[in-house]
Amino acid sequence: MNWAAGDFWQPVLCGAAVAVLLAFLTRGLHLDGLADTADAIGSGAQAEKALSIMKDSRSGALGVLALCSAIVLKAASCADLSSSGAWQMFVLVPCLSRWSMNCLAASSRYARPEGGLGEAFCGKPARQHLYVSGLTAVAASWFLAGTAGLGLLAAATAAGPAAGWWFARRFGGVTGDVLGAHLEGTETLLFMAGAGIFQ
Repeated sequence: MNWAAGDFWQPVLCGAAVAVLLAFLTRGLHLDGLADTADAIGSGAQAEKALSIMKDSRSGALGVLALCSAIVLKAASCADLSSSGAWQMFVLVPCLSRWSMNCLAASSRYARPEGGLGEAFCGKPARQHLYVSGLTAVAASWFLAGTAGLGLLAAATAAGPAAGWWFARRFGGVTGDVLGAHLEGTETLLFMAGAGIFQ
């Protein structure tokens, strides 16, 4: 998209368009998880109550703030990347954020005793795909961004188990919303890091 629009729009508009496109490509699913998880974390409630807050279809002020913050930070970072011509980050960052989510899922148990949509992606099922997704992430990192890409890969890889440890203490595990929130948070931070590296 950056290639197609770069001749017509300024980097600010290109960056905003990329951020919006990423949201629509996932139908807002991960952003919804980010908002729900932010509300649950911000509630300060014990795990069982926090999980019920996360399941509520309504979004609170903290959830909306987290959602808007992610989109704004992504748009600004993508604008910087568009300005510097670092097109490879528009491919690499979504790849690495999904790899990081896979690392989180593989190292975590599902938090809800009654099960849920995210249960099929946690634990052993996720570990079975780590090799293929890991090779994809390594290849993309090296060929798209060299040593800088491998640095971003290392950060994304470490973020998965680290987040899993924290969510296990906070909620007793992860849910589909938590996985989506981790993807969005990681993607935002990686875009910001990429904008700093390729300025």
